[in-house]
Amino acid sequence: MSRRTDKKKLKRMNESAVSQASVTVATVSTVKADDAATASETTAPVSQPSAAYDLYIQYQGADYNAEELASQILEKCKAEGMDSADLKIYVKPEDKKAYYACAGGNSYIEL
Repeated sequence: MSRRTDKKKLKRMNESAVSQASVTVATVSTVKADDAATASETTAPVSQPSAAYDLYIQYQGADYNAEELASQILEKCKAEGMDSADLKIYVKPEDKKAYYACAGGNSYIEL
C-alpha cells in the first residue's frame, strides 16, 4: 500500500474513534446525572475501600509487613502526642529501623 492510502485509512479510523467517544461521553453524562439524583436521596455513610494488596519488604532473610510497620508507627505517634498528619515512612532494613517524619516531629522504630 502507498503512504497516501495508509494516511486515509488512519484518518477514517481516527474519525470513527472520535465519533464513538462522543457517543460514550453522552451516555456516561446521562448515567451520572441519574446516579447523582439517586445518591442525593440516600444518606448512608461512604467508607474508603481498603487496600487490595499487601506490601512486604524482604531484605537479607528478614521479612517486614508495611501495614504492621505503619500501625506500629501510628501507635508510637499517639503515645508521644505527635500529629500523624502528613506521615512519611522510610524503611532502612540494613539498620533494622523504620524512620518516620510527620507534622508533629520525627523518630524511628526498631524492626
